[in-house]
Amino acid sequence: MIPHAPLIAILLPAIFGVALYVFGKRVEKYAGWLATMAASLSVLAILSMATDLIEQGPIHLAYAWIRTPSIRLTLGFLIDMVSFPIALIVAAVSALSCFYSIEYMKGERGQAGYYANLLFFMTGMIGVILSANLLQFYFFWELMLVPSYFLIALWGRSKKRLAIGFKYFIFTHVGSLFMLLGILSIYVYTGTFDLVELPQAMAAIPPSSILQVFVLLLIGFGVKMAIFPVHTWLPDAHAEARTPISAMLSGAMIKLGAYGVARILLSAFGQVVVQTSDALAILGIITIIYGGLMALAQTDIKRLLAYSSISQMGYIFFGLGVGSALGVTGALFHVINHAISKSLLFMCAGAVIRQTGMRNITKMGGLAGKMPIICIATFIGALSLAGTPPLSGFWSEWMIFSGGISSGKFLITLIAIISTVITAGYYLWFLWRVFFGTTPKTLEGTKEASWMLRIPIIVLAATAFVLGIWPDLILRFIA
Repeated sequence: MIPHAPLIAILLPAIFGVALYVFGKRVEKYAGWLATMAASLSVLAILSMATDLIEQGPIHLAYAWIRTPSIRLTLGFLIDMVSFPIALIVAAVSALSCFYSIEYMKGERGQAGYYANLLFFMTGMIGVILSANLLQFYFFWELMLVPSYFLIALWGRSKKRLAIGFKYFIFTHVGSLFMLLGILSIYVYTGTFDLVELPQAMAAIPPSSILQVFVLLLIGFGVKMAIFPVHTWLPDAHAEARTPISAMLSGAMIKLGAYGVARILLSAFGQVVVQTSDALAILGIITIIYGGLMALAQTDIKRLLAYSSISQMGYIFFGLGVGSALGVTGALFHVINHAISKSLLFMCAGAVIRQTGMRNITKMGGLAGKMPIICIATFIGALSLAGTPPLSGFWSEWMIFSGGISSGKFLITLIAIISTVITAGYYLWFLWRVFFGTTPKTLEGTKEASWMLRIPIIVLAATAFVLGIWPDLILRFIA
């Protein structure tokens, strides 16, 4: 492992982001390449921890932070079988989004500021995943909110960007405040913020209060996951954000809510999760069905993918909530698969929008012959999330549903399985309308996207295929 690898993975993008702000227009021409380099180095720092993790088990690093008579707190980092694969995929999606932006955002205003905010956003997300104490977890949770707000509000596509950015900020910040109340409640009762100590310390919370603390944290994580009914910020934010930002929002950021559930609620509130598993599973199914039906009703390509993300987070929430080890493993694997496939789909959608100049699915058609690589990649992403073998999404969905059955929730799981028909329906409708049928005269001159856009798309499509053939590449860390 590279010495201080977690610190490097978190701080390196932030340092480059500060440099981009400081030097501004003097480095604007190279801002995209510098951001891609910083994000890629962060990926390498995370990868360097893999060998030690496999050979020695979880890595827990701590640095002196706060020492007072009443508070003793370390700056801690925890790398284990849950945090490592999620941190790696978040960093990889961020690096690919930076690279994709070089071509996609060419000629846009404020390049240095745009890439600086991408890097700050990345720092916040990786910081959340690798944090070993709740206060640090919350600090990075709030840190990722600020740059993501600016990315929507300043670089959004329409005049509504400020209003939509504000809605996004308020929704997610209110969710964060619920989470903060839960964190402070834990500290008042247990006297610790340390995630490693927390499972043993939870006995200090009175039985009459533990459900209240659990609900506070669940609301905070549920807002970030865009679980029904606290989901309404997501379609607007995704539709307004530029494609690389959408890839990071949907491919990376909303997964942190699922990570919070796995890292904090399942480890520290395991008994409460078991007791409320029926309600959690039903809420997951409602989210699956609602997101799917709303996706079916969309004609805007990005809003369809946004509602699809809501539906897919329902699968993850269902797996985390059913109360079985297999369901949790499948949910965590689906976090990885959704990050890959949904980032892929947003990038493919961005390429289609850039080449056609339109977002309305009903006005497209026949693009398979004009954009063959984008067509194949879109098929891989869509069919993976629809649970089609041999793509990676098949395995995670199979494990989620198997986990539901193994927990004894036969009827609930049957409803969840039947609801996959909706997922297949909106993806097949989307694929048919965009890539097949008659090509409108306005699109007859459409050409394939540039290689700068296709390279990250090909990387993500290949990853979805490889993990479908060889899922143990990821399952060895989370199973």
